[in-house]
Amino acid sequence: MLGLRWSLGIATALAALVLFGLALVGGNFRRSFGASDSGIMTILPVLVGAVIMASLLWPEHRPLVHAVAVLMIGILMGAVFIARHAAVAATLAIVYASAWLVFYVRLVRA
Repeated sequence: MLGLRWSLGIATALAALVLFGLALVGGNFRRSFGASDSGIMTILPVLVGAVIMASLLWPEHRPLVHAVAVLMIGILMGAVFIARHAAVAATLAIVYASAWLVFYVRLVRA
């Protein structure tokens, strides 16, 4: 289970960094055309990544782990809805959320 925690943690950190960088670059590109700032879209990937990372670092905090499990179920449902239009993104989200839910089931049963 430790390998799964490390794999999920590394994937979470990389995804949060990439999404934050993408939001920054996209925000700068939008501002160059005179559009307004979208602050929540810049910070949201980092906050979600931090919450998921916290659940991986401190799995003994059960309310946090349960909250992230609900978040992962929401991510799975969202990924199924976008699967027709963005197959690669949906597949990555389904694989990640499924792996996290496997971690969750192992953690709860232990």
